[in-house]
Amino acid sequence: MKTSSKHLKLLVITSVATATIPLMSLAEDKVAIQIQQYKENDKRINVSDGKFSIEHDFGPNHTLSGEYDWDSISGASPTWDSITGASAETNSDAFTGASACVPQEGDNYYDYCRNTRLINGVVGDGNTNLDNFAYKNVPLKDHRYSFAFLYTYRTPIMRNELSIGASYSEENDFKNTGLSVEYLMYTDRSKNRSITAGVSYMKNDVYDYLGDKDEHGEYSLGSKWNDFDLTNGQVGITQIFDANTVAKFSVYYMHEDGYLSNPYFNVIRRINVIDSSSDEYTKADIYPKYYLARDSRPEQRKAGGISIQTAKSLNNNTTWHTSYRFYQDSWGVQSHTLESKSYHTIANNFRFSPVLRLYTQSEANFFKAHDAVDNIFSETGYATADARLGKFTAWTGQLGLEYMSSNKLTWNIVLGYQEQSTGLAFAWVNLGAQYKY
Repeated sequence: MKTSSKHLKLLVITSVATATIPLMSLAEDKVAIQIQQYKENDKRINVSDGKFSIEHDFGPNHTLSGEYDWDSISGASPTWDSITGASAETNSDAFTGASACVPQEGDNYYDYCRNTRLINGVVGDGNTNLDNFAYKNVPLKDHRYSFAFLYTYRTPIMRNELSIGASYSEENDFKNTGLSVEYLMYTDRSKNRSITAGVSYMKNDVYDYLGDKDEHGEYSLGSKWNDFDLTNGQVGITQIFDANTVAKFSVYYMHEDGYLSNPYFNVIRRINVIDSSSDEYTKADIYPKYYLARDSRPEQRKAGGISIQTAKSLNNNTTWHTSYRFYQDSWGVQSHTLESKSYHTIANNFRFSPVLRLYTQSEANFFKAHDAVDNIFSETGYATADARLGKFTAWTGQLGLEYMSSNKLTWNIVLGYQEQSTGLAFAWVNLGAQYKY
């Protein structure tokens, strides 16, 4: 869960909301295996991934697809930390030394301030010197596996399609269970126009090593699982204009609810404190102190947008795909994605497909970059330094190569590279084979 950004391809609606999808599809009996290596710069994340998939037609009206995915992640993820590494200490004593609060009259000093610090998400002891904090890479290691199924039924006459999907994904600190339903309906027998509508639901469980509110609204120090739900909905229309041109327009909506904070990202908060050894105090005894605190986000996020996709056959050997996607959410994030992809066939058994993608995003309204002039948060309120919620631009280049050694067997390799204005850059290579039986 820490840094994984992969999603299950067979969850139809989620794919619509997060990436472009093929305009046309053809059911075939086939099996495929893919192996991918992903690596970030600055000695950050490395991922080794494998996937096995199978698709089978049970007569002309029924298709069943299945996918099993496994990966291993290692490296380090950047976040605010103390020089001594307090964020990595799961049993760190965050409640000794100077107090992060001033107890109210009649309250027990230690218990009141302990709960207040938990509310603030304090990870370690505070410090009056900001030089004792650093934005650095914190080591991590994890394993993940997932599986997904998709069943498609086609009506005998109009060939409308009903697709039902299910998936499950698990790693040490994250679990995901998903369901999806999509219906594709042709508006007439010519099949030049179709309407697609669908919805998906995901239940997610995140492991919090410092604890959070229980069912009674109380805070505790024990580690626990927290959950959040993700619901997606989309409606699209596909139009075939002529023998060489097809386009699709979609509108989508997403709603997340629950524990949306990331317990592996930290921020720095400025808190007024008073020496805990003093039984009596005045305003002069209160002074500011800096504390490492956990990422804190709203428990709801609503998002929506549109996507436009086109595909045009330029000649017998060349097809050009373009897409645009607009996204906006209730956290203040807005993004635009523009992509161009073309397919070029050579000598009937070799095909290559270059891709260029441009992306731009605005920042969330509770984000502060670690290197900004104002990068310190106040005692309360939502707060994140996660660069994925910041303002940045990115470009992606990718080249896919396919070799059809026979009518049944196809080998492929994909090389990709992305660079972001944040300084993050990463590359990947994907090798695989597909066999039609």
